[in-house]
Amino acid sequence: MISLFMDTSLSDVSIALLRDGKILSQIKNNIEKEHSIYTTQYIDDLLKENNLSPKDVDEIIVVNGPGSFTGIRIGVTIAKTYAYLTKIRIVSISSLLARVIGYSSKYLLSKIDAKHGNYYVGLYDKDYHKIVEKFMKKEEMEELITKYSPEVVDETKDYHIEEIIEYAKKLPSQNPHAVNPEYLKLPETMEKKC
Repeated sequence: MISLFMDTSLSDVSIALLRDGKILSQIKNNIEKEHSIYTTQYIDDLLKENNLSPKDVDEIIVVNGPGSFTGIRIGVTIAKTYAYLTKIRIVSISSLLARVIGYSSKYLLSKIDAKHGNYYVGLYDKDYHKIVEKFMKKEEMEELITKYSPEVVDETKDYHIEEIIEYAKKLPSQNPHAVNPEYLKLPETMEKKC
């Protein structure tokens, strides 16, 4: 089985191509604000590098946020379109959950800096069951850390992509039209309008 992993949720774009759960090739580049220019090119590069056509891909696992509002929309749109046109399995996964997969501790806390003393935070048990996924102030996050004493994983840590693909096997395939970004909060420009 050929799997395509995509994450455009932050300034780094991470694309990986796997065969039967093992990485064939991957690209990870910091292309802040240029996701729309490079993401499809990176997918094409990986396919060509492995002598595969777009129709050879059997499934897409796409990170659907939280993170960069525009980056998430670009990655999700590309993944949805690809899955719809090729009629393949698609699974979306939270960037917070994806970060902790592959780590082993009683509790795991994933955090992404959302600026101005705010964080996107996901707290999970050892089986990756969600306790909380929320946009919160630093103080609220510190209270969770004090209460649960979790292993903390932030956005500077690389994904364990092979483990994410293995985890995604347990998730049901989604209708491409039902795959949507998960922001956990409105972008600032929309908050001001509300």
